[in-house]
Amino acid sequence: MRSVKLLVGGTPVGRQQKTWAYPKGRSLGQYLIPIHKCSVKGVNNDGRSVLKQFDVLRFGVQSKDGKTASVVGLADCQTHVIKAWLPHYRVHSANSPENGAWQVYGNFLIHDGPDNPTELFATIGCVEIMGYRGFVKFNDLIISLSGSKATSRSQQLTEIGRSGRLSITYEKASRLPLKKA
Repeated sequence: MRSVKLLVGGTPVGRQQKTWAYPKGRSLGQYLIPIHKCSVKGVNNDGRSVLKQFDVLRFGVQSKDGKTASVVGLADCQTHVIKAWLPHYRVHSANSPENGAWQVYGNFLIHDGPDNPTELFATIGCVEIMGYRGFVKFNDLIISLSGSKATSRSQQLTEIGRSGRLSITYEKASRLPLKKA
């Protein structure tokens, strides 16, 4: 299998997405969080380098008590080898038909995010892939760059998750102050 590298940018793209404070802060109203880029880089079956970017949510807003909220997410520069593909993962804060997640470590995952600027997802630091069928397209690209020989999509994702050949780097970023929508 070939290596596939993910890079989550440290500088917001200049647009923001509405969210709510997960898991107990829906009554606190909506907040704005910055959108970042995530690059997927690898080599395709023809030996050509490929680099594609996706809009993502990197930071989120958390409320554990339903009274206070804070900005959360990975801010330090760090690199991780993806631990696994989690086929049974379902987004908790919104309805999504794009199931599954990549496990970065612990509860830090890469999974589906909002399809458009009006769709309301909450996040507490997972990388959420944005855009209509964005997570499907993201995973299709990873599969195409990996060189997986498995015969089904499910087997390919599982094989990639176990391979140690998929990694993610987070550029250093600042958690912006909490901002009401």
